[in-house]
Formats: sequence, structure tokens, C-alpha cells
Amino acid sequence: MPRHRLALLLACLPLLHACGGSPETLAKEVQSTFEEGDMEGALKLAHFEQMPADLRFFFLDQVRECAAEGTVCTASVTPLDEDFKQSLARLADQGLESPYTAEGLILLQSREADGKSSGKMQMPYAKVDGKYRLVAQRYTAAKLTELRATTNQQLLEQMLAAGIYDSAAGERRTDWKDSATALPADGGEPGQHLVRSSAALHAAVLANDPDAAVKSGDGFAAMVLADKDYEGKPVPRAERQAKLRTQSARFLHDVKVEGGWLRGQEAILLVNARDGVDWTARGAVFLSRDEQGAWNIAGKQLVSYPQ
Repeated sequence: MPRHRLALLLACLPLLHACGGSPETLAKEVQSTFEEGDMEGALKLAHFEQMPADLRFFFLDQVRECAAEGTVCTASVTPLDEDFKQSLARLADQGLESPYTAEGLILLQSREADGKSSGKMQMPYAKVDGKYRLVAQRYTAAKLTELRATTNQQLLEQMLAAGIYDSAAGERRTDWKDSATALPADGGEPGQHLVRSSAALHAAVLANDPDAAVKSGDGFAAMVLADKDYEGKPVPRAERQAKLRTQSARFLHDVKVEGGWLRGQEAILLVNARDGVDWTARGAVFLSRDEQGAWNIAGKQLVSYPQ
């Protein structure tokens, strides 16, 4: 993912904070840990309370990208700026709160050695138990209550109201379900495939086996974890394992299907599952069948929260 997109996504997600004897020491530790691709070390520099799966993915994936060949990352201490303060206000409107008051920012800048791309990520820091650390914002109690109270039927209605893209018509349609056929309680063929492939993918994650992940039946995993890149060049196994580690935060497992609908080569399932940080993840999942006959997740309308 281009780093300028990463920075924009992070601005819309819960924020981060830091560890060390001083902010400058923390910045040095962040830089060395990220450059080494040490994901466990990076997490130790942080104090994350109730960290959502998407934020965990973006944080660890930046560690992975900084360690990639041809990428240079530097970290420095910068003061809180007005844009960042305004982003805090926007996040508060989304039901997020800061358990600690940010004292400043660790600015992580990255660039490709060939100069083709660059980006930055701002990570607020604060003192936690006497140490400077990186810390994530968390959902407020009211927001968690709201998420838990949202039903799968409401999430389905949200997905349908947003529209399902019709490639033949070249537009989004809100009447997708009107011409769909109800599936049995287990979701029929697409539901069975989702349960089977998600279980195989989770087993591959636990085994740190990207080859097994590619063979799991999950189309996204097969694409991003392939043993060759888009130019046909071999991808080292260690790089694939690092990507499997970061992407695993976004994979569903322990999936239970509660019915759904079928329309041609498309299906919508209602599911209850767990995500990569073991939060409850449930709602509506949109699948499409590819030319090989495999069902792949093409969209989600989910809520997630700690169990």
C-alpha cells in the first residue's frame, strides 16, 4: 500500500503513543525496531489498550515496509500540530477517546531508495507508568455499547443501502436482495466455502505457513502471499511470512454463518466470527464467485468489539 494512503487511513483510525527515557530515545528505538522489522519489539514500545484489528494491521505493516529492501525509514520527535489536534476532535466524534494525553509526536518518514515513493506516519506519545510509549485510542464505553447493540440485520441493511455494484449496469444497485434467493441456515455452498477457507487460513496463520495460506481457498490470501510477485520474480519466504503476520489481523476465523442470499455469482452471508485480535466480528459479508468457481470475500459490513 502506498505510504501516502497509509497516512490518510491512519488519520481515520484510533491513534498511537510511545516508550523510553525521553521522547528522543523513543524515536531512536522506533527507528531501529522498524528498520529491523521487529514486530514484537515494536509492540513493546507501545501501550495499546483495546487495539482494533485494522489499527494493528496498519501499525505492523509499517514495520514490515520499513524493513523491506530499498526502503529507508527515519523517526524524529515533533510537537503536536493543529492538524493533529483537529484529527483528535474528529476521532472523538467517532466514539474514540485517548486514555493518555499526548505530549508530542513521533514522525516516521519513509522513502524508497530509488525516490519513486515516500510517506509519513505520525504517532503521538505520552508517559505511561513513567515511560514514554506509543498508545492507541480506544472506543468509549458508549461507543462499545452502540456497537454491541447493532444487529446483523441492521448491518445487512446498511450494506444494501450503500448499494452493490452491478458490473453489467456499471452502477451501484440498492435492490440487490429483491432478486436474490434465500440460502439455507449454513449459507449453502458460499457459506460452507467461507467456513472451510477461513479455518484453513487461520491454521496457516498459526503455523506461520504462507504456502498453506495460499492454498486455503481464500482468494485475497492467494494474491498477496504468492511466492512470486507481479513481475514473476520469487518472493523470499521470510517476506511472505512477515506479510502473513500483518495481514492476519484482518482475517476472520471461527466463522459461523447464519443464513444469507444468493444472486447469480454473488452472495451475502450473515456471520458471527472473530477477527485477528480475537474480537467479536459480525455482520454481513459479500462474496463473489471467480472463474475457477471459488467464492471470495468482496466486501464486509461488520462491527467488531472486545469479547
